[in-house]
This record gives sequence, C-alpha cells and structure tokens, in this order.
Amino acid sequence: MNSVATMEALDSHIIRSILRSMINEHWSVSEALDEYDIPEDQRAEYEAQIEECFVD
Repeated sequence: MNSVATMEALDSHIIRSILRSMINEHWSVSEALDEYDIPEDQRAEYEAQIEECFVD
C-alpha cells in the first residue's frame, strides 16, 4: 500500500473510532477531536469528514 493509501486508511479508521466514541461517550465533535489529539491544523478536515457521515 502506498503512503497516500495508508494515510487514507488510517484517517478512515480514526474517523470511525471518533464516531463510535461520540455515540458511546456522548461527546461533541470538538471533545472527540480533543480526545484523539487531532492537531489544530487538521481539525477542519476531520470535521468535514465527520459531517459527511451525518449529511444526506
């Protein structure tokens, strides 16, 4: 697997984990991103990916 595909797979795994934690722990998106130590410069990208899971 090339490095781009590896990063995308890791991001997908992290997103799934964040979503599970949000549901199980009743966390907001920002609380979940804090818990997973997502760097400030990447938060907007993660928030957009999480939003896609909830928007039809």
